[in-house]
Amino acid sequence: MKKLSFKQGMLPLDGLDFSKDRVLSGERILEIFTPKTVVLPVLQHMGTPASILVEKGEEVSAGQMIGKPTSPMCVPLHASISGTVFDISSIRLPSGIRCDAVFIRNDLKKRLDPSISRRADPSSLTPRDLRRLLVMSGIVGMGGEGVPTAVKCTRAAFAGVNILYVNCLQSEPYLVCDIHLIREQTDRLIHGAAALGGVCRVKKIVFCIEDKWVQEIDILRIALARVRKEYPDRVLDMLVFKSRFPQGYDRLLMQAIYHVEIPMKYSIEEAVGAVVFNAATCSAFWDVVEKNMPCISRIITISGDTMTEKNVLVPIGSLVSDVIERIPGTASCQRIVLGGSLTGVALSNLDTPIIKTTQGITLVRKSHTNSYPCIHCGACVTACPVGLLPYLANRLIDLSDTKSLANEHIEQCISCGACSYVCPSGIDLSAHIARAAHRARKAGKAL
Repeated sequence: MKKLSFKQGMLPLDGLDFSKDRVLSGERILEIFTPKTVVLPVLQHMGTPASILVEKGEEVSAGQMIGKPTSPMCVPLHASISGTVFDISSIRLPSGIRCDAVFIRNDLKKRLDPSISRRADPSSLTPRDLRRLLVMSGIVGMGGEGVPTAVKCTRAAFAGVNILYVNCLQSEPYLVCDIHLIREQTDRLIHGAAALGGVCRVKKIVFCIEDKWVQEIDILRIALARVRKEYPDRVLDMLVFKSRFPQGYDRLLMQAIYHVEIPMKYSIEEAVGAVVFNAATCSAFWDVVEKNMPCISRIITISGDTMTEKNVLVPIGSLVSDVIERIPGTASCQRIVLGGSLTGVALSNLDTPIIKTTQGITLVRKSHTNSYPCIHCGACVTACPVGLLPYLANRLIDLSDTKSLANEHIEQCISCGACSYVCPSGIDLSAHIARAAHRARKAGKAL
């Protein structure tokens, strides 16, 4: 089978091959975490915040809707545990956004909302039924983008897409929560993708996976062969990609398949007639289809530079401080990162909730290396997957030369962290450039 990839980026030729000695690759135990409290922000997605439906002192059940949508670019919010609402107040997310949040104290009774029950015949649902379920499910892009999944499906149907890609290319070092889904919850993943395909009205569904996951490729291939007879009207296929970072970024995924670079002003749906969903997003939708379970939990990877990774199923809103409480040595960590080691956000407040787009927690115990002046080696240029000149952009940022930055198309930065990783001088290029790119994109929208 031919292996696909985009140009540039980072190949795992040395230390980037984080999976090489991974014990987790063969681990089948999924730890389940029960929090004391959860904090549920009303804005865990791109769009407008949900409107809170509950009050302090009110008892809630797991899966109960506690926030209703306020616009098409909004998703409902559901209680992830049963318990009592003990506070409703504003919090600041690691992204810097402030929004209201519902605080729930766990009663440990695990009471489910009456609406949650196993559906007798999921195959009887029409595309209209599936869409209705999706709109009220609370599901957003769980690979990190946070776009309401119903909105993306509407966009795909409007563009007349003919193919759905399931993004299983979790190329961020240490993160393996999607790999767990492929290996241990294969049918859930496939059926969820097929259900989303029904909403988008596509006839072909393709699963994308990196070549280093040999065991998972075999498992997926066998499962697809078994499940195909249940979907005679659709093609179910798989593509294998070279292990390269950041292969999981959707536009680079399209570049690898179609050999075209999609400008930021165009959506993938209108540019190539395809739609891309993360593996966790597909799996979450099958929970809705099969048992009417909204998006109230997700699998995250807890990992670090000196520990073996573990996958944990956590209720949405669980606090990072509670989740890592049982892990020895966290007090000696230099940094605790929400997300992956390259693209995550370092936390200053551990009482931060895990939200729908959180894929992991990375514990960094080793201290930072010293940084030195740029030696103009060009390593960052080779590593940048979108063709920027990071060393030059960093210099222009220092000089506050916004005009030259605009000529360098700084807004194309995808904050992957590749330039910082390969820099032999230890310069944190990614953080500087990502902030400038964000400002440039905001300025562009304001025009």
